[in-house]
Amino acid sequence: MPHHAPAQASALGPDFEFDQVLAQLVERADHMQRSHHRLRDLIRVNNDLTSNLDLETVLRKIVEIGVELVHAEYGAMGVIADDNTLEQLITVGMDDATIALVGEMPQGKGLLGALIDDPSPVRLAEISDDARSSGFPADHPPMRSFLGVPIRVREQVYGNLYLTDSRNGEFTADDEELAQSLAATAGIAIANARLFEDSLYRENWASALAETARLLIQDDDEEHLGFLMGRVKDLADAALVAIARVSSSGEDLIIDRAVGAGAEEMGAMSFPVDGSASGEAVRTRQPVLIPDTCAQDFGFAQRSELGPAMTIPVAMGSGVGGVLIVARLHGSPVFGVRDLDMGTSFASHVSVSIERAESRMVRQRVALLEERSRIARDLHDHVIQRLYATGLSLQAVAMKLPAEAAEDVTGQIREIDASIAQIRQSIFALNRDSQVTTVNLRARVLEIVDRVETQEATGLRPRVTFLGPVDLMADATLTDDVAAVVTEALANVQRHADAQKVDLVISAAAGQVTVEVTDDGTGPGASPRLSGLANLRARAEGHGGSFELLPASGGGTQMIWSVPA
Repeated sequence: MPHHAPAQASALGPDFEFDQVLAQLVERADHMQRSHHRLRDLIRVNNDLTSNLDLETVLRKIVEIGVELVHAEYGAMGVIADDNTLEQLITVGMDDATIALVGEMPQGKGLLGALIDDPSPVRLAEISDDARSSGFPADHPPMRSFLGVPIRVREQVYGNLYLTDSRNGEFTADDEELAQSLAATAGIAIANARLFEDSLYRENWASALAETARLLIQDDDEEHLGFLMGRVKDLADAALVAIARVSSSGEDLIIDRAVGAGAEEMGAMSFPVDGSASGEAVRTRQPVLIPDTCAQDFGFAQRSELGPAMTIPVAMGSGVGGVLIVARLHGSPVFGVRDLDMGTSFASHVSVSIERAESRMVRQRVALLEERSRIARDLHDHVIQRLYATGLSLQAVAMKLPAEAAEDVTGQIREIDASIAQIRQSIFALNRDSQVTTVNLRARVLEIVDRVETQEATGLRPRVTFLGPVDLMADATLTDDVAAVVTEALANVQRHADAQKVDLVISAAAGQVTVEVTDDGTGPGASPRLSGLANLRARAEGHGGSFELLPASGGGTQMIWSVPA
């Protein structure tokens, strides 16, 4: 028996070694088969991802494919914002009810933040064993194994792919390698989707720019500013678009027009140029991006519903006359460089539209003045001449009548003369442009008469007469004082005299400028309005002149204010 034992062992040896080799070959074949399947899956993934150019679809597809490839229970894609927090989190594996219970999206702290701070792969058998883990919020599904890999778009980390709870117990090195290969393909797909999205974005802006340019060229008489602002609002996905103009002093910005959220509350709203982001765009003549209007002084009153914004200078004339303000709601994506580029292009169209509108207003004003001049010429050449001829005829008739009748006719002749003076004054009023600031005395007095009549709304219009070269004899200071005297005198007559007729005479003769206001009212008496005339006396004495308040010959009051010119 001892002699036969070695032969038996030798006989068994080759079989045992063959079984070991066969097992190794089977294991290698299985490994090669798995690798082949994974390679085929990667090729399929590459086709799936690179054939789709919608960014939102691509991001979700990356997570879904990652969960499928490494046999994970849950997956997520975290998109990194500029401030190194999670801007977006796309999840796969949790239903809507569970997501609602979990509540607010993670901000990129703990283990999720570890990949943001150090974009290197992380593979854990137990999440809780890692010191960087900060636990899960209430109602969050329990998770054990973890695999996280960064996704790079060119040299920039776009986000991270998170995979949890391997169905095989824990993630292997092969799973990590597969996830990294997926991340590399995902980076290419995201870059392509970004380029496609950017091309669509610029195409939409370019189409809108061409459309508005065509409108501005073809139709010069229509108002296009509202249409332009609406287009900017839609293209920029904004909540509010406004135009603010620089005030005449250059110290404030005044909201000229707004469309969108709260636009009706912003009419004529103003804010200082200094210390505001909108003012910075005016000062530097460069557009300004504002990440959050609540964190940075936007300009107008703080509005909690507004978030990211951009302000773009708008040229008016030879310089910057205002800004185009575009704002989104709080929590919306911030504006980028491409938004600023497109907004700047639209701002030039806004500038052209504003200049067109102002030019159109000037043309309309010129046409109105020309029509007024024609009416004034007709009044002078026809109406006044006929009245003058009628007056002469009545004078001839009066000479043939008895004294009493002649006096009545003479009174009517005086009324005709007064009417001629009034018509001449109306001719002067027709020839002046109410939208242009005037400084001569005659125009200032007429403006005051118009304003007093409108404000008091009594229907009593003073009859105004100018005698002599009043505009030549009154300098700027005297013009201001005469304007104040006329304003005070007419206001007192309107409010206190209970008059039916008021005559205002401004005369310049013998080196004196005199203001006479005569009414047929209740007379001066002891009216409390006398206390309001002290400042008129002071103005007259300041020029070395005089001031009198007398009873009028036919009843009422006569005020005489006279100063040397």
